[in-house]
Amino acid sequence: MSKPSETPQLSQLNVFPVKSIAGISQSKVWVEKQGISFDRRFMVATLSGDMITARKSPKMVKVKAALIADGIVLSYEDKACLVLKYAQFDMAEASSTVWGDTFIAYTTTEQANAWFSDVLGQPVQLLFTGEQSNRLRPKISQNVSFADGYPLLVISEASLQALNERSSEHHTMDQFRTNLVVSNTEAFAEDGWKRIRIGEVEFEAVKPCARCILTTVDPKSATFSESKEPLVTMAKFRADETGNVYFGQNLVARNEGIISVGDTIEILETKPKEIYADNSEQKLQLTCVEREDVAQDFTTFWLESHQENQALPTYLPGQHLPIQLEVNGEYISRRYTLSSSPSRPGRYAISVKRVNDGRISNWLHEHFQVGDTLVSESPSGDFHLGVHTDKLLLLSGGSGVTPMMSMLRYLSDHDLVRDVVFYHQCRTEADIPYLEELRAIEEKHPSLDLRIVLTQPKRDWQGESGRLSIGHLAMMSDLDKRQVFVCGPDAFMSSAKKLLLNMGMAASRYHQEAFGPVRHALEEKKTVELSIDGQLFQGNNQAALLEQAETAGINMDYSCRAGFCGACKVTVKSGEVEQPEVPALSSQERAEGKVLACCCVPRGDLEIIK
Repeated sequence: MSKPSETPQLSQLNVFPVKSIAGISQSKVWVEKQGISFDRRFMVATLSGDMITARKSPKMVKVKAALIADGIVLSYEDKACLVLKYAQFDMAEASSTVWGDTFIAYTTTEQANAWFSDVLGQPVQLLFTGEQSNRLRPKISQNVSFADGYPLLVISEASLQALNERSSEHHTMDQFRTNLVVSNTEAFAEDGWKRIRIGEVEFEAVKPCARCILTTVDPKSATFSESKEPLVTMAKFRADETGNVYFGQNLVARNEGIISVGDTIEILETKPKEIYADNSEQKLQLTCVEREDVAQDFTTFWLESHQENQALPTYLPGQHLPIQLEVNGEYISRRYTLSSSPSRPGRYAISVKRVNDGRISNWLHEHFQVGDTLVSESPSGDFHLGVHTDKLLLLSGGSGVTPMMSMLRYLSDHDLVRDVVFYHQCRTEADIPYLEELRAIEEKHPSLDLRIVLTQPKRDWQGESGRLSIGHLAMMSDLDKRQVFVCGPDAFMSSAKKLLLNMGMAASRYHQEAFGPVRHALEEKKTVELSIDGQLFQGNNQAALLEQAETAGINMDYSCRAGFCGACKVTVKSGEVEQPEVPALSSQERAEGKVLACCCVPRGDLEIIK
């Protein structure tokens, strides 16, 4: 990255009138010690005064605001606008809580409460700080608005660029909800600022900003990123020893005054930058060297390293390849399971099926040609063959055949095809993938039981037909002794799991592909009894423990809500949870029965101690 040739400047000013809603870009603002005027002066809260944020209610980021002379106007999608005028506020004292700070705020109007209650689908109230916030922050010896902890935040454009160069997804400054954006600096120059002056105001940097699950919310769709980006990338090069990730610097104003976009950033005092270990893996640049049609609307793209003589990272049969594509100027990430086998090094293969409304799959089919390149991370994933090589059932539907081909190719290359049933379900004969190769492997290995099942066969089809059923499974020998690997559409996997478990298969023998923490959603929903430090309540086996505790009115410590900081770490006294792999939980802590409430899901009745 080139070094700046100009003086640092303030390039953007943002105000967030209501905590967690969309920001407003301003050209000039008045800065008070409690923060920028109109910034986080309102907060949506429970009826008891606890803050409600987009960490749990991401749709809040789609609420927009406009400042008017005597109040504020709020809008949300097609809902009628809410016009709030200060003179009409009830201004009754109300206890409010932001993190550990409890202080007096003021009520607004019943109309505002009803409007936000309708947006969020739960009873809430809209609170106002008053002209002067009553929230005193002892750490900085001054009052603060409804902001998380500090009045202002600054981030440089170069820092965002550095993050985007590493991340598998493209991020915008809106995701980081910063007040001040700075141009003409090196990446993370703000980490070294102790005191700066902008316009009439002197600021002091007091603390790096710890980031949370809110950064993963897409400001346009108001949905969480399934890949947990940018937190995953920041955890690799912006994390401290506890797992907290940092991006941007928290500021306090030492005097009041006006600052404007275009103002010079005068650096009055510097400080040593925080040191973060860089555990990032170098991105792979891959070139398409061959396109192979393996079935109707099903194409394999063979990829080699763009750099000559550079070895590709190895992988396990069944793992996926995280790729990043630029489509019409937008950076989009996807994970495609490798259909190639690590027993054949030097090339990766992803096999992509064209589907209706498949934005990326269709783009690859239409535009990604031999000679084109893409960027990827190293292959990864928990779904892989591992040590299992005897008595296997490889069960797939549609494009879910790709990890099974990787496994079968690996087994065949190592002469390990020992009592393997390969079952694949697709619509018609034209949709059967890799048919010639599968038949060749079947001829080479008599212990391979190849079963192709069509859901829409022609009359002259001689093989099995219909959707996966007990009848299909009953025809397989030693089913209860097999290790089963399943991949396909959600409905196919859900049906397969229910059928196999009902037939008596041990859950430990069942392995299912899933990107992200969604496996528990395939379990039949049931009511469970949960206990947290002796407080009993009813929950379920679908939602995270933290979310269920909050719904039950039980307060638990948390910060990032994404498994990176460890603030919600608790101990399982009895019962079991589904706990995904996360940075803030070591293998030793797992062995000690510790889990993270923000991302663990109860499997049954559960007793937890904090």
